[in-house]
Amino acid sequence: MSAGTPDLARTLHARHVAMISLGGVIGAGFFIGSGSAIALAGPGVIVTYLLAGLMVVLINFMLRDIALSSPGHGSFISQIRHTLGRQPGFIAGWTYWVIWATTMAIEDMAGASLLAPYIPLPYPALEALVLGGMTGINLLSVRGYGEVEYWLSLLKIVAIVLFIAIGSYALAMGITITHHPLLADGFFPHGALALLGAVPTVVFSMAGTEVATVAALESSDPDGNIARVARSVALRVGGFYLLAVLVVLSLLSWRDMVPGQAPFLLVLNRLHIPFASVFMTAVIICAVLSTLNSGLYTASRVLHDMAVHGDAPRFFLPVTAKHRLPRRAVLACSGATALIATTAVVSPGVVFAFLVSVIGAFILFDYALIVLARMRLCHRAPWQPWLTLALLCGVLLAMLSRADTRSELALSAGAIVVVLAAGRLLALRTAKGTR
Repeated sequence: MSAGTPDLARTLHARHVAMISLGGVIGAGFFIGSGSAIALAGPGVIVTYLLAGLMVVLINFMLRDIALSSPGHGSFISQIRHTLGRQPGFIAGWTYWVIWATTMAIEDMAGASLLAPYIPLPYPALEALVLGGMTGINLLSVRGYGEVEYWLSLLKIVAIVLFIAIGSYALAMGITITHHPLLADGFFPHGALALLGAVPTVVFSMAGTEVATVAALESSDPDGNIARVARSVALRVGGFYLLAVLVVLSLLSWRDMVPGQAPFLLVLNRLHIPFASVFMTAVIICAVLSTLNSGLYTASRVLHDMAVHGDAPRFFLPVTAKHRLPRRAVLACSGATALIATTAVVSPGVVFAFLVSVIGAFILFDYALIVLARMRLCHRAPWQPWLTLALLCGVLLAMLSRADTRSELALSAGAIVVVLAAGRLLALRTAKGTR
C-alpha cells in the first residue's frame, strides 16, 4: 500500500483524511478517561496534558518530514520498512495492527454497554449490531466511509467546542459549581510524582493521529495530504484536549472527579444545562462508533499493506473491482475484533488482559520507530527527534514507576520478541524460496 500502488481507490479528500485522523484519536478515552487522570494527579495533570500534547505534535511533525523526505512510499509503516528495513517494518505493521484490533474490541464493548439501556437486546447481540454496522459502512465504498467518518468526527468536535464555550461563559460570569477551590490542596495534592501515574492514561488517550498517513493513501494527493494533515491535526487535537481540560479544571476540583465517569457531563449537570445527560451520552456513543469506524478502516489497510509486501498472507491482497477496497482484509479485521471481544468474556484475565496490557508499550515502540525513520531520512531541525525520544523515555520511566504498568512493559517486551522471531523466520523462508 504505497503511493505507487494503483489498486486502492483514490476517492478521499483532504477533509476526509483530517476527520479520519481526528476520529481515531478523540474517542471515549478522552471523554471519560480524563476524569481518572484528573482524580489521580489533581490540577497538576495539566502539565501531563501539555507534555503529552507536545509529544503528539512532535510525532506528527516527524510524519510530515518523513512524507516530504521520501515521497511515494506510503503510510508510516511503509516508510519504516523502506527506511529501517523489513524487520522493523514487519514488527511495526503487526504491533500496530494488534493495537487497533484490541482498541476496536474495547470500543465495540463500550458501544454495546452504552446502547443497552436504549435497545432491548442481549449484550452479545448489541456487540454484533455495533460491529456489523461499522463493517457494513467499511464495505460500501471508501468515499462512503469517509463521509460517515467526517460527520461522526465533526459531531465530536462541535460537542467539544460547545462545552468549551459553555464553560468559558460560566467562568466569565463567575458561576461556582464546586465547594472545593481549585488550588485548596495545592497544585500537586498527591505530590509531583503522582503526575507519573497519569502519564500513560493521558498519552494513550491522545494516540491515533498517525492514521492520517494511512487514509491519505486513498486520496488524490497522498504525500501532500500526509504533510498537511500531520501538521494541522496535531495542533487541533492538542488544542481541543488542553482547552477542554483547562475548562474542567477551572470549574471543578479534582475531589469532584469520579474515575470512569465523564467530567464534561458532571460540569454540564452542575451548570443545569437541559438534556446534558442525553447529549453527552449521544456524543460518547458517536465517539465510540467513530473510533471503531476509523480503527476498522486503518487495521484493514495495514493488513492489506503487509500482504502487498509479503509480511501477511497474500489472501488479504485482492481488492474489489468496483470500489477498489480490500474486502477480505476488512472482514478479517472485523472477525478478529469479534474474537477479541469474545475473549473478554471467555478469558478476561488471560488473553484479553494480555492484549489490553501490551497496546500501550506497542504505541511507544511504533512511535520510537517513527522517530528513528525520521532521523535516517531528514537531518533538518535535529533537536525535534531527540526531544521526542526524551519525551518517549519519560513515558517509559513513568510506566516503570508503577507496578501495574511495569508488568505491562515486561509482557510487551516478550510479545515484541515473539513478533521479531516470526519476522525473522519469514525472512529466512523468503530467502530460501528465492534461491
